[in-house]
Amino acid sequence: MTRSLSPSRTMALILGMPLVLAVIYYAYLAVNVSRSPYTWREMDWNADGRTSLGEYFATTDVLRRPVTRDGRACTELVSARSGKSYRTECPDSTR
Repeated sequence: MTRSLSPSRTMALILGMPLVLAVIYYAYLAVNVSRSPYTWREMDWNADGRTSLGEYFATTDVLRRPVTRDGRACTELVSARSGKSYRTECPDSTR
């Protein structure tokens, strides 16, 4: 004997599964960001003075790339997807 789902349970499954998958995906991203080497202040990728939730999650896509600026070895922070440069970090010239 086979039991079929009621229409309301079927709709709950159809609508609920994408929500469950979205929660799992954003939890996965949050764990990856929390393990990243960047502080909350450093995650301000558009330099507007505050870190938004979008910038927080965009941190999973940021890579460090070595570059040379004015004869100094620096690190450029870039988007892995678009190649957009967020900023370049150079050591202090007084050291």
